[in-house]
Amino acid sequence: MMTHRLLLLTALLLISTSRLVSGLHFYLRDAERQCFLEELPKGFLVTGHYKTEEWREAERRYIENPGISVSMTADDNDAQHRVMNQKGAHQGKFSFTAGNSGEHTICVQAHGAQSGGWMSSSVVKFTLDVDIGEADDGGRSAIEKIKDISEKIKILNAQLEEIKTEQKYQRERELEFDSATVSIRKRVVYWAFIQLAVVAAVCYWQLRHLRRFFEAKKLV
Repeated sequence: MMTHRLLLLTALLLISTSRLVSGLHFYLRDAERQCFLEELPKGFLVTGHYKTEEWREAERRYIENPGISVSMTADDNDAQHRVMNQKGAHQGKFSFTAGNSGEHTICVQAHGAQSGGWMSSSVVKFTLDVDIGEADDGGRSAIEKIKDISEKIKILNAQLEEIKTEQKYQRERELEFDSATVSIRKRVVYWAFIQLAVVAAVCYWQLRHLRRFFEAKKLV
């Protein structure tokens, strides 16, 4: 059994408890097992997407071989308990949830490649993308987030209604002010006309009185 500790994934996991995605590829012989260790917190969900490609000497490249099958296992090292035992096609995915915090050994094994040595067509390229994150809680987190967003939207709507009411009140005040301004202007104009009329009447009366005075005194 060949065991390789993936230091990059472990370091990333220790840095953050948020969802991590890491990709890698390695090479296997037919029926050879490849294992690696993962330090997982309790309750975290591990999902792996894999693809196998077989080396074809005649074509000088790796190609997909639907005849290859893949075995996948995951063991809780501390509890000495197997948490996953899965078989799949030449490409697919696997998943398991860590029941306890600690080291977990994940192993993959390819079967069905053509026979031969390292440099023959039995070499299989195994591409693996591992997604590590908190386990699905049945959508409760999403529901809580939706509720929070809904509450924020309600608050924003209430604030928007308050702003609309304030704007309506301000428009009404502006209309009242404009109406009062127009009324005052009209009154000013009317008062000016009245003042002119009074001044004109007083002048006319004074002129008439002076004329009669002068006529009475026979000055005119």
